[in-house]
Amino acid sequence: MSKIFANGAMRDEDWYVLEPDAELPSGGKVVVPMKRFLETPDVFLNSNHDLQVLVEPGDNVLDLQPHLSSVAVIGVSFQKFADGRGFTSARILRERLEFAGDIRAVGDFILDQVPLLRRCGVTSFQTTKPEVLKALADGEWPEVTNYLQPVGTVDEVPAGTRPWARKSLVEGTLKVS
Repeated sequence: MSKIFANGAMRDEDWYVLEPDAELPSGGKVVVPMKRFLETPDVFLNSNHDLQVLVEPGDNVLDLQPHLSSVAVIGVSFQKFADGRGFTSARILRERLEFAGDIRAVGDFILDQVPLLRRCGVTSFQTTKPEVLKALADGEWPEVTNYLQPVGTVDEVPAGTRPWARKSLVEGTLKVS
Protein backbone atom coordinates (compact mmCIF):
# COMPACT_ATOMS: atom_id res chain seq x y z
CA MET A 1 0.00 0.00 0.00
CA SER A 2 1.38 3.42 -0.96
CA LYS A 3 0.47 6.83 0.41
CA ILE A 4 -0.30 9.25 -2.42
CA PHE A 5 -0.77 13.00 -2.05
CA ALA A 6 -2.96 14.52 -4.77
CA ASN A 7 -5.57 17.28 -4.98
CA GLY A 8 -4.72 18.48 -1.47
CA ALA A 9 -5.38 15.14 0.27
CA MET A 10 -3.69 11.87 1.16
CA ARG A 11 -5.00 8.55 -0.11
CA ASP A 12 -3.89 4.92 -0.14
CA GLU A 13 -3.25 3.13 -3.41
CA ASP A 14 -2.17 -0.45 -3.96
CA TRP A 15 0.27 -0.80 -6.86
CA TYR A 16 2.23 -3.91 -7.82
CA VAL A 17 5.77 -2.99 -8.91
CA LEU A 18 6.75 -5.27 -11.79
CA GLU A 19 10.32 -6.45 -11.28
CA PRO A 20 12.55 -6.76 -14.39
CA ASP A 21 12.02 -10.49 -14.97
CA ALA A 22 8.65 -10.94 -13.25
CA GLU A 23 5.56 -12.08 -15.12
CA LEU A 24 2.64 -9.73 -15.50
CA PRO A 25 -0.02 -10.50 -12.87
CA SER A 26 -3.57 -11.32 -13.97
CA GLY A 27 -4.98 -7.90 -13.07
CA GLY A 28 -4.81 -4.87 -10.83
CA LYS A 29 -2.63 -1.77 -10.74
CA VAL A 30 0.86 -2.34 -12.14
CA VAL A 31 3.96 -0.13 -12.19
CA VAL A 32 6.13 -0.94 -15.21
CA PRO A 33 9.62 0.48 -15.75
CA MET A 34 9.67 2.53 -18.94
CA LYS A 35 12.39 0.43 -20.58
CA ARG A 36 10.38 -2.76 -20.05
CA PHE A 37 7.16 -1.07 -21.22
CA LEU A 38 8.82 0.05 -24.46
CA GLU A 39 10.06 -3.50 -25.23
CA THR A 40 6.47 -4.76 -25.64
CA PRO A 41 4.03 -1.86 -25.20
CA ASP A 42 1.09 -3.75 -26.73
CA VAL A 43 1.35 -6.48 -24.08
CA PHE A 44 0.79 -3.87 -21.36
CA LEU A 45 -1.68 -1.65 -23.22
CA ASN A 46 -3.88 -4.61 -24.20
CA SER A 47 -3.95 -6.08 -20.69
CA ASN A 48 -6.66 -5.50 -18.09
CA HIS A 49 -4.39 -3.47 -15.78
CA ASP A 50 -4.35 0.04 -14.49
CA LEU A 51 -0.92 1.01 -15.74
CA GLN A 52 1.74 3.33 -14.39
CA VAL A 53 4.89 3.70 -16.48
CA LEU A 54 7.89 4.56 -14.29
CA VAL A 55 10.48 6.88 -15.83
CA GLU A 56 13.94 6.47 -14.30
CA PRO A 57 16.68 9.13 -14.34
CA GLY A 58 18.30 8.98 -17.75
CA ASP A 59 15.25 7.63 -19.59
CA ASN A 60 14.22 9.64 -22.64
CA VAL A 61 10.52 10.42 -22.11
CA LEU A 62 10.17 11.38 -25.77
CA ASP A 63 10.17 7.63 -26.49
CA LEU A 64 6.76 7.42 -24.74
CA GLN A 65 5.08 9.84 -27.15
CA PRO A 66 3.26 7.24 -29.31
CA HIS A 67 1.71 5.67 -26.19
CA LEU A 68 0.75 8.68 -24.05
CA SER A 69 -2.94 8.64 -24.93
CA SER A 70 -3.18 5.09 -23.56
CA VAL A 71 -1.36 5.63 -20.24
CA ALA A 72 -3.13 7.25 -17.29
CA VAL A 73 -0.22 7.61 -14.86
CA ILE A 74 3.45 8.27 -15.49
CA GLY A 75 5.68 8.01 -12.44
CA VAL A 76 8.89 10.01 -12.46
CA SER A 77 11.50 8.43 -10.22
CA PHE A 78 13.59 10.57 -7.88
CA GLN A 79 16.31 8.25 -6.63
CA LYS A 80 18.17 11.16 -4.98
CA PHE A 81 16.64 14.49 -4.06
CA ALA A 82 19.65 16.27 -5.59
CA ASP A 83 19.07 14.73 -9.06
CA GLY A 84 17.06 17.21 -11.13
CA ARG A 85 16.45 15.01 -14.18
CA GLY A 86 12.95 14.18 -12.96
CA PHE A 87 12.00 17.85 -13.14
CA THR A 88 13.04 17.88 -16.80
CA SER A 89 11.12 14.69 -17.54
CA ALA A 90 7.96 16.14 -16.00
CA ARG A 91 8.28 19.39 -17.96
CA ILE A 92 8.82 17.56 -21.25
CA LEU A 93 5.81 15.33 -20.62
CA ARG A 94 3.52 18.21 -19.69
CA GLU A 95 4.75 21.01 -21.96
CA ARG A 96 6.23 19.46 -25.09
CA LEU A 97 4.28 16.20 -25.28
CA GLU A 98 1.10 17.71 -23.76
CA PHE A 99 0.49 14.67 -21.56
CA ALA A 100 -2.83 15.28 -19.82
CA GLY A 101 -2.72 12.39 -17.33
CA ASP A 102 -1.28 12.12 -13.83
CA ILE A 103 2.45 12.76 -13.54
CA ARG A 104 3.54 11.29 -10.21
CA ALA A 105 6.79 12.16 -8.40
CA VAL A 106 8.03 8.90 -6.86
CA GLY A 107 10.86 8.50 -4.39
CA ASP A 108 13.38 10.65 -2.61
CA PHE A 109 12.33 14.28 -2.79
CA ILE A 110 12.05 16.83 0.00
CA LEU A 111 9.13 19.02 1.00
CA ASP A 112 10.77 22.17 -0.40
CA GLN A 113 10.77 20.55 -3.86
CA VAL A 114 7.02 19.82 -3.90
CA PRO A 115 5.87 23.28 -5.13
CA LEU A 116 8.63 23.24 -7.76
CA LEU A 117 7.59 19.76 -8.91
CA ARG A 118 3.99 20.94 -9.07
CA ARG A 119 5.13 23.88 -11.16
CA CYS A 120 6.78 21.44 -13.61
CA GLY A 121 3.51 19.57 -14.13
CA VAL A 122 3.58 16.93 -11.38
CA THR A 123 0.05 16.25 -10.08
CA SER A 124 0.60 13.58 -7.42
CA PHE A 125 3.35 12.62 -5.00
CA GLN A 126 4.54 9.31 -3.58
CA THR A 127 7.50 9.36 -1.21
CA THR A 128 9.10 7.09 1.32
CA LYS A 129 10.10 10.04 3.52
CA PRO A 130 7.82 10.02 6.60
CA GLU A 131 8.50 13.70 7.34
CA VAL A 132 7.31 14.72 3.85
CA LEU A 133 4.20 12.53 4.11
CA LYS A 134 3.36 14.02 7.51
CA ALA A 135 3.90 17.60 6.31
CA LEU A 136 1.69 17.09 3.25
CA ALA A 137 -1.00 15.39 5.35
CA ASP A 138 -0.87 18.34 7.77
CA GLY A 139 -1.35 20.81 4.92
CA GLU A 140 2.17 22.25 4.98
CA TRP A 141 3.16 23.79 1.66
CA PRO A 142 6.44 25.71 1.36
CA GLU A 143 6.00 29.22 0.01
CA VAL A 144 7.97 30.07 -3.11
CA THR A 145 7.36 33.63 -4.29
CA ASN A 146 9.90 33.97 -7.09
CA TYR A 147 11.22 31.47 -9.60
CA LEU A 148 14.32 31.56 -11.76
CA GLN A 149 12.88 29.86 -14.84
CA PRO A 150 9.68 30.31 -16.80
CA VAL A 151 7.54 27.19 -17.31
CA GLY A 152 4.58 26.53 -19.57
CA THR A 153 2.23 25.25 -16.87
CA VAL A 154 1.92 28.50 -14.91
CA ASP A 155 0.60 31.95 -15.84
CA GLU A 156 3.44 34.22 -14.77
CA VAL A 157 5.13 37.57 -15.24
CA PRO A 158 8.72 38.78 -14.92
CA ALA A 159 9.78 39.60 -11.35
CA GLY A 160 11.89 42.73 -11.37
CA THR A 161 14.50 43.60 -13.96
CA ARG A 162 16.02 40.15 -14.45
CA PRO A 163 14.36 38.47 -17.46
CA TRP A 164 14.78 34.98 -15.96
CA ALA A 165 13.19 35.87 -12.61
CA ARG A 166 9.48 34.99 -12.63
CA LYS A 167 6.52 35.16 -10.29
CA SER A 168 3.03 33.79 -10.61
CA LEU A 169 0.52 36.04 -12.32
CA VAL A 170 -2.16 34.65 -10.03
CA GLU A 171 -0.67 33.67 -6.68
CA GLY A 172 -1.25 30.02 -5.77
CA THR A 173 -2.75 29.13 -9.15
CA LEU A 174 -1.26 26.45 -11.35
CA LYS A 175 -2.69 25.66 -14.76
CA VAL A 176 -2.43 21.95 -15.56
CA SER A 177 -3.33 20.95 -19.08
